[in-house]
Amino acid sequence: MSDEPVMEHLDAPPPISAEQRAKILADPNVAKMAAELEMPVEEFVNTVGYYLNNPGTEPAFLVVSDENLKKMGVDAPSPEALEASVRASVEAIKAGQSPSGFDAAKKKTVELSSAGGKALEAPADPDLEDTVKKARIPRKS
Repeated sequence: MSDEPVMEHLDAPPPISAEQRAKILADPNVAKMAAELEMPVEEFVNTVGYYLNNPGTEPAFLVVSDENLKKMGVDAPSPEALEASVRASVEAIKAGQSPSGFDAAKKKTVELSSAGGKALEAPADPDLEDTVKKARIPRKS
């Protein structure tokens, strides 16, 4: 079993120690942040304390009712839109986990059989051979 804490169906994070609460509340911005998030200060302090005590924990998935979304000025997504979003997320995760293709071993681009055919021979041009010989052998002057 893992050492990670299990949070199942908690309405709020568990309370933290008085020492940790005092340390978090010592920051004058805590009340402002809680107000901006529209959270009670006590719940905000417990949330911060929970993540301090459990640094590897990812934030829980938040489920909000359609009525509360409407109160926040957000239209609830349709089931089709939710499905498309989940499918897109799954595809993005798969793409991030699959090899890129750049790491694959190099393959031969052309394979030649060892039993090759007869080599091509160019027809000999006697004039060309004479010209080359004359150019290579310096003239006596």
